[in-house]
Amino acid sequence: MAAGTPNSHLHEGWYLMSTAGLELELKRWRSPDLGLPPTDAVPLTIPEALAYRNAGNLPDALGRTLRLVLEVNDAAQLKSLSAKRLDYETDYQDPPNWRRAGSAHVNVVPLRKPEVTGDPRAWWENPQLAALEAEWSATGTVEGLRIPGELRGFVYKTVLALKAGGRSVTPDTVADSLERWLPVTEAAQIRQALKEANP
Repeated sequence: MAAGTPNSHLHEGWYLMSTAGLELELKRWRSPDLGLPPTDAVPLTIPEALAYRNAGNLPDALGRTLRLVLEVNDAAQLKSLSAKRLDYETDYQDPPNWRRAGSAHVNVVPLRKPEVTGDPRAWWENPQLAALEAEWSATGTVEGLRIPGELRGFVYKTVLALKAGGRSVTPDTVADSLERWLPVTEAAQIRQALKEANP
């Protein structure tokens, strides 16, 4: 299927897609027997998608923005979406300097089979997160970074994602990564709090 043309079947990769188009494409994927027509979702190559993102990921005339669809075939893949995302957006942990007025966040869509479910355990029962919580409880730090207690929920998964990408864990790398999905002002407040805790 050539990039730049409406898709005939949702699969892993980059798309330019509206929210309504995404909802319909997911219905088509879950219920292929219904014979629902294709939407105006357009598949993109990695270079095309990153160029669109770097231009601001602004909604086009049809309200379409970037969606990264990632296939999830088992529970292990569901847990490692951050690592899989690196195949399509190697710099996604960097601060989103491409953002401008009207920019949309990059929307990641796990395309998972019905039998693949999330972890039913509470977050503190997840071994990786529990290890970080134990480290913080004992030392007030995680990976050497002093973390104010109220920020732990924001920081733990970010720390794991940074480590998965081979990146260092610092106030700036954590805040840079959080800017991917937090409002700029909130990310700035967390950056400042982390820097004050780690002079």
